[in-house]
Amino acid sequence: MKYDLLLNYLESVHKDFSTLDAGAVASYIPELYKADPEWFGISLVTVDGHVYQVGDTKQPFTIQSISKVITYGIGLEDSGVDSVLHKIDVEPSGEAFNQISLEPNTGRPRNPMINAGAIAAMAFVGGENHGEKQKRILDTYHYYLGHGVEIDQQVYGSEKSTGHRNRAIAHMLRNYDIIEADTDDLLDLYFRQCSILVNCRDLALIAVALANDGVNPVTGVRALNSQFVPKLLSIMSSCGMYDFSGAWVYEVGMPAKSGVAGGVMAVLPGQFGLAVYSPRLDERGNSVRGIAVCKKISSDFGLHMFHAGRTTAESLIHSKYDGSTVTSKRSRHIHQAKLLKEQGNKIVVMELRGDLRFASAEIVVTETMQTAEEADYLLLDFHRIASISKGAMILLSHLVEYIFDNKKTLLFTSVRDAHSLAMAIKQKVPRLQDLPLFKHKDIDNGLEWCEDQLLAELASFSPEQAPMKEQAFCVGFTDEELACLESFLEPRSIDKGNNVCLAGEPATELYFILSGQVSVLVPVGYKRGSRITTMSAGSAFGEMALLDHGVRSADVHADTDISCLTLNYERLERDSSPLVTQVRLKLVTNIGRTLSAKLRQATDEIKSLRS
Repeated sequence: MKYDLLLNYLESVHKDFSTLDAGAVASYIPELYKADPEWFGISLVTVDGHVYQVGDTKQPFTIQSISKVITYGIGLEDSGVDSVLHKIDVEPSGEAFNQISLEPNTGRPRNPMINAGAIAAMAFVGGENHGEKQKRILDTYHYYLGHGVEIDQQVYGSEKSTGHRNRAIAHMLRNYDIIEADTDDLLDLYFRQCSILVNCRDLALIAVALANDGVNPVTGVRALNSQFVPKLLSIMSSCGMYDFSGAWVYEVGMPAKSGVAGGVMAVLPGQFGLAVYSPRLDERGNSVRGIAVCKKISSDFGLHMFHAGRTTAESLIHSKYDGSTVTSKRSRHIHQAKLLKEQGNKIVVMELRGDLRFASAEIVVTETMQTAEEADYLLLDFHRIASISKGAMILLSHLVEYIFDNKKTLLFTSVRDAHSLAMAIKQKVPRLQDLPLFKHKDIDNGLEWCEDQLLAELASFSPEQAPMKEQAFCVGFTDEELACLESFLEPRSIDKGNNVCLAGEPATELYFILSGQVSVLVPVGYKRGSRITTMSAGSAFGEMALLDHGVRSADVHADTDISCLTLNYERLERDSSPLVTQVRLKLVTNIGRTLSAKLRQATDEIKSLRS
């Protein structure tokens, strides 16, 4: 099965907004006007390195003002915060990108995202000359993207030949000594950085590196020193969308930056980077489709950065194991236990922890869908999940639909707010009432149900009756030995709902279940105990006391009417005849073998469960 849940969502968003034709391609730079207004790409990269892209994500375009984020970061690294702040402020201007917005008296640009601030930032890029500074910039793009970039010479020439307003800005900055170097060299660098060719996927990689504390999660290469990441994200939040920045934070709530070629990139720290490319711009110079897509995704998944949340998008999988290693507390017939050991890997349990938010839920969903390629039954346990966001619920809804459509079975156990999650899933999957999704309260109940389904598929059966020759403790007995053992047994019947024995009582008998079902419970205060195991025909209980002559350590409750045979320990021990001695030896050997298997099982479970 192919993982495509989030990809399918992005494809639907792309389809919905592909008919949005408002806005116009930028024309003040002649080369930009050559762009096809129908180009449209969306790319999303998560902090664990998953890349999702739809539409024209490989179409090259020039980065334009989005380059200001990269250059400002380089300036902070190469010259230090204090030096940069001395000449470039960090206050929103509330004005268009090309406004001459300078601080009165000092001449400081209001922020590094407007042209004045970006031109001034070029002076803080490390390098002795024009060539070294350009190399420093291009090398940094390689760190962000994992590949080199080129400058579009036609766009560069067009920018340079029409950049008279930027020249005026540069001369004003020089007049205030904000720029102390040659303005022509700095402007040339500025025009060149704006003309760097990228695509939609590249922008998403830049965004996700910022979301991932400055590290490209695909390559593992650090692009920006960690201490400067919050400063870039702060500037993007308050100034990245120019005179639309306030409305952007209000409605979308993600640090972002736009460029007049049609690119928009947005960052959700700790979760993902998002990029949209569409050349049609609004009156402020922002991509119309880009803004619409970001609003849609933020709204659908509740991604506003000021939504409360206690964790970042780390893997929420506390432990993962299959039904061949960890079984339910149901004691099975010998034949069934063997089948579950051989085929139990078709059942997989994932115990989750923390807060389920968009990115963390995406990790869980991805892992679940990949696991479903091999497993038929998947159980997600929410016992350690503190909260589930709106975005996580939407992803889980898509997961339910995907698993159902691929004819696999999914169970959710220990969900605290099962009603809200069920309602969210019902909106996406009206067939929910036909699914066993929420029908099991905990892992053990869900695991037992999955085992029952798997055994039914394997044409196994749960015997209603099991004579002594089919009892687990009688494996290897000859007919003579079995007859000898039966001579010591006494029949006993227990009605449904009654206790067979209670913890603390003297242990004098071993019970062989011929028919019916019992549960072994550990008392918890005044409440009914927690289930240790459930046993049916072919199982026996009370064997520990046969070995240590102690008292009962648990309650045994009759779930149904019970028919069994009981063995009095003292009677068996008093008879020292060779045949009885042989019977006693085989019985103790089988008990020891069973206890050893249980110990190995417990050891395997401990190995499977991460603390």
